[in-house]
Amino acid sequence: MFIYPLSFSGMTIAWIMVGTLLGMVAGAVSGMVIGGKALGDYKLAAMMGSMYSTMPVLPGIVIGVIVLAIC
Repeated sequence: MFIYPLSFSGMTIAWIMVGTLLGMVAGAVSGMVIGGKALGDYKLAAMMGSMYSTMPVLPGIVIGVIVLAIC
């Protein structure tokens, strides 16, 4: 079984950071829109939205990094 050496370039790390930041901002905004008043505080809704919005994206990030490292 041949295993590819994973070498990450600076561009790969930059795209991961950009994707993570965009996901956190989108989650914070949607958390404030959906549950702002229901939770009683917009800060709490933004914090919860930004934390939980990036969780479903993690498998895609891992697969994307592997594909970028191989190609």
